[in-house]
Amino acid sequence: MKHIRLFIVAGLLLALAAPAMAASAESPFHLNNRLRLGYDDNIYQSDGAEGRPDQESSFRIIEELEMLVNLNLERTYLGLRYRPSLIWYENRDTEDTDLLNDLDLNFSHNFSPSLVLAISDSLRSGQLPELQNEGYVVRQEDDNIYNSALATLSYNLRPETRIDVSGRHILLQYDDEVNDNNNYYSVVGGLTLRQQLASLTTVMLDGRYQSLVYGDATEDNNRDAETLYAGAGLEQTFSPQLLGTLRAGVENRMYDDDTFDDETQPYGEVSMTFLPSPKTRITGAASYSIYESDVERYMSQDRTYLSLSLAHDFTAKWSFYVSGAYTLSGYEADYALDAGLEDADEESFLVSARVTYRVNRINWLEAGWQYVELDSDVANRVSYDRNRFDVGWKIQLF
Repeated sequence: MKHIRLFIVAGLLLALAAPAMAASAESPFHLNNRLRLGYDDNIYQSDGAEGRPDQESSFRIIEELEMLVNLNLERTYLGLRYRPSLIWYENRDTEDTDLLNDLDLNFSHNFSPSLVLAISDSLRSGQLPELQNEGYVVRQEDDNIYNSALATLSYNLRPETRIDVSGRHILLQYDDEVNDNNNYYSVVGGLTLRQQLASLTTVMLDGRYQSLVYGDATEDNNRDAETLYAGAGLEQTFSPQLLGTLRAGVENRMYDDDTFDDETQPYGEVSMTFLPSPKTRITGAASYSIYESDVERYMSQDRTYLSLSLAHDFTAKWSFYVSGAYTLSGYEADYALDAGLEDADEESFLVSARVTYRVNRINWLEAGWQYVELDSDVANRVSYDRNRFDVGWKIQLF
């Protein structure tokens, strides 16, 4: 975890140094500040049942800095977004403040017209259990780090043929040793062959290998696994306004614990982007696969994921964004570490909306709402729902 903390410190130092480098509005360095007042109707994520915390609400204040770097050179692009946030709760018995860190990095370099390297990294540092729209779930009430890094090297064999070699590293780690059984990292290597059949159609062949390791878990919590993927895909431009991607194949998961049989299942994902006008963008996605278990004592989950988002600019000043995500997680007794655990399903819903008004070149007003619901059949899990509202002011400092 030390290198990730150093990464956060480096981002902070860059945020402090950026003003010296930002000499004009055309500078690649910008710093924004967002101050929001909000209300949370279920700060403990509780259902209020006997033996559990009451459903407590609280006002809160969110102070967030946003540092942006967009550096375009002849062959190289660097994009960086770093957002440290301090959240204060008016009515929380435990710690009344949270300090969060979000860091997103995008880098690309063209070695030649045929050879391109792309690197992306997303880092999330949190303190409380949370349903995340990035596709992972933090379960434990503890400081935690989530990091997802992806590197892809693309080579054009011919103008219509491209090969992508990619690698990904994912890490979820808690600070407290009591949660060591939930720490994991995943390493994925993949190869994709892309063939353009026509100007609007591209077919793909995919092969991937994944190693999933719970490196700090005790021996009786061994959920390590290796997975092989093989499949095909299709990208289609139906019109200048409608784009689609389809991928499907078979995955085979092999567990380090020999008491569990290998799992072989189909996987698939589809996404669509619709641009009905220059001011409107609609994106939808769906996927199904074997996935890392969000619940301790189950080896894996069968995960179905659906999402839909809409972005629209009413005018040059007014903009609106709404998104929704639904996840169905299926846990099987055959892949449970405890004999008493049964088949169980868990559903989660995440809906958010935000409207923004641009007052002038450097000032914005905004209002947002987020709804989260978790409905779980898993033993000892808490089902709950939660609403959060906020209004705020954003200013571009430079």
